[in-house]
Amino acid sequence: MDLDNWPISQGRYFVKNKESPVAICTLFSLDLPEKLKDANVAIVGKVVTENIGIEKIIQNTIANPNIRFMIICGEEPKGHYVGQAIKCIIDKGVGEDGKIIDAMGSMPYLKNVTKEQIDIFRKQIKIIDMIGSEDAEQILKTVDECIKNNPGPFESGVETKRIETITAYHDEIKDVILDPKGFFTIFVNREKGNIVVEHYSAEWDNRKYDGDWKKCMTNHKLDRIFVGKNAEELAHTILREGFVSRIEHAAYLGRELQKAEQALKENKEYEQDKL
Repeated sequence: MDLDNWPISQGRYFVKNKESPVAICTLFSLDLPEKLKDANVAIVGKVVTENIGIEKIIQNTIANPNIRFMIICGEEPKGHYVGQAIKCIIDKGVGEDGKIIDAMGSMPYLKNVTKEQIDIFRKQIKIIDMIGSEDAEQILKTVDECIKNNPGPFESGVETKRIETITAYHDEIKDVILDPKGFFTIFVNREKGNIVVEHYSAEWDNRKYDGDWKKCMTNHKLDRIFVGKNAEELAHTILREGFVSRIEHAAYLGRELQKAEQALKENKEYEQDKL
């Protein structure tokens, strides 16, 4: 059993002892995982949605056959009833449409786990219902009781596949293709309390790019000025008006507008392209 890369699904949780038979779900009690992070459990974390959150629970649980008990504690998220949904999975299962049978939440559909994975989860786990409790001392006592009654690793005979994770990187030279629509200059007008964005149409020779986009510019002309109070309204307006044609340019514009808005709010200097 290889647990070096476990948990396989990312989330906000604490991992303690991967060989422990106990997992803890604290539902919407956001501070409770911190209080329980040193417990002798495999994993402890909050879950606030009865779809993606539960899918991650299933994926991580069946990827570690040592986990045989799941303590569900803390307060239910309003309108989602995650704890109740997990209990329904164990007791009643999931329909052909992915809906958790008799779950009370507003979106109890599982679309990213298979029927086989759900069946393994139902057989592997015993639910310890402490929904509503935030008593860390009592929860820790329950952990000890579960450990004493550990039936040993669950043998499903199925290998859990890990979703491919891509490590992000950026090549300053290779990744840049200048937007044929042109470029923007951005500055903050403190006197009027707004952000000003100038758009220049431009002609480029991308073959000349060596990290300095200005060297590629063969012609440019100011053709539009946008004025707004915040990044969101400016970004939507510029995109709606069709002044961006490349996704990476839109991402760049969003980052710079957010920086300009933050500088305006905090009365700090803003300089485009500077951290």
